[in-house]
Amino acid sequence: MNTNFKLKLTALGHPNPETFNCEDEKEYRSVVLWLEDQKIRHYKIEEREGLRSIDSENWKEAYDIYQKDLVSPVVDGTLNEQLNWLLSYAVRLEFADNVSKYKDVQVEQPKQAAPNVVSSNPLDNLNFESPAFKAGVDRVCTLAGVGPHPDPKFRLAAVAKILKTSPHPEPQKSDTIVINQPVDVLNLLFIQDLRELQTKINEALVAVQTITADPRTDTKLGKVGR
Repeated sequence: MNTNFKLKLTALGHPNPETFNCEDEKEYRSVVLWLEDQKIRHYKIEEREGLRSIDSENWKEAYDIYQKDLVSPVVDGTLNEQLNWLLSYAVRLEFADNVSKYKDVQVEQPKQAAPNVVSSNPLDNLNFESPAFKAGVDRVCTLAGVGPHPDPKFRLAAVAKILKTSPHPEPQKSDTIVINQPVDVLNLLFIQDLRELQTKINEALVAVQTITADPRTDTKLGKVGR
């Protein structure tokens, strides 16, 4: 069966859209008569006698006249093309007669399964309402000197702003034990860097003095001149 015919017959409320066979001549003629009687109604009832005689040899002649009276653009087309136009015309008339009924009808879109996206960012898996997260934010805010707020995300945003403007905020006195250990390590590393720098400076000075010294002086020989 032509799927296009099935959809339009269903939309028009035909009693047997599933079983309609457009290749069966009697069924074809019956559908044409049903369309004129129920949907199109171009003729007066007494003028439909030619279409009503579906077993008559003159039915085809009456049908051709009917097509011309409807000003069908496929008068010279195939039977299926003519029926398809009749069905489309009937659907158009049905909608025009019931605009208020169909204007708000929405086509239900098929539901698509949401893609399962696995994020590699560990922050996406954080539960911002969990007690562990809130406790961690409290500790960070205490170190940064950020005051209380009911929303932990708001406090975390404040910490981020502080770090942008002052990457190393001064710790509160109550946290000196926690903070002083890494601070002491940094100080020791800094002192070690200064010592290495001083050593290199001394080596450079010796090298310069060797080049700029009296060329007649050979300290290896322990004597001056030749």
